[in-house]
Amino acid sequence: MTKISTLVLKELNKEKFSINITAWLDVDNVIQSCYTDLKDVVIDTIIQVISEIAERDGWDLQYFTKEELDKLFNAFMENSKITVRLNKKIDLFNYDFKEVTIEFNFSESEKKKIAEIYLDNILNDYRYLNECTFYNLEEKRIYILTEILSDEVYQLLGPGEIKAKFGEKLEKIINDKE
Repeated sequence: MTKISTLVLKELNKEKFSINITAWLDVDNVIQSCYTDLKDVVIDTIIQVISEIAERDGWDLQYFTKEELDKLFNAFMENSKITVRLNKKIDLFNYDFKEVTIEFNFSESEKKKIAEIYLDNILNDYRYLNECTFYNLEEKRIYILTEILSDEVYQLLGPGEIKAKFGEKLEKIINDKE
C-alpha cells in the first residue's frame, strides 16, 4: 500500500473541468437558476482529481464542510496548502483514517487557461448570460461586459485580457441584443 502524505497539483484536467461547467449550466437551465460559478466548478474538479488519486490505493476522500470547501478554493487561488482526510475500510467494523496535504502549485498561465475555458463555456450559453450574468444591465457595452466577466473569474483574467480573447464573441452578443 502506497502512503500519500503530500500531493502536489499543478493543473486541472481540462476535459473534466469543461464537463463540470456544462453539467452546472445544464442544471441551471433545468431549474432556471443561476448557480454556475467558477469557484464551485473548480472545487468539484479538484475534488474529483484528489478522489481518483486516493482511490488508486483504496482510500476514499471524506466529505468537506462549507468552510473546508472555501479553504480549498482559497488554497487553489493562493497556491497554498490544505489538509484533507481520507478513510479506508479495513474490515466490516473498522476503518483506517489519514490526512494528506494537498499543495497547489498552479502557474498563472494555467489559472488563466482555466478562466478562459470557463468563460468560453459561459459565453456559449445565451440563457445563462442573459438571465444570470447580464441581468438588469441597461447598457451592454464591451467595457462593462469585460468588467463583469473579470469578476466572474475572480480576476484571473483582467478586462483587457477578456476583450483580447473574447472581443468578437462579446461584440456579437452586444449586436444580437440591439
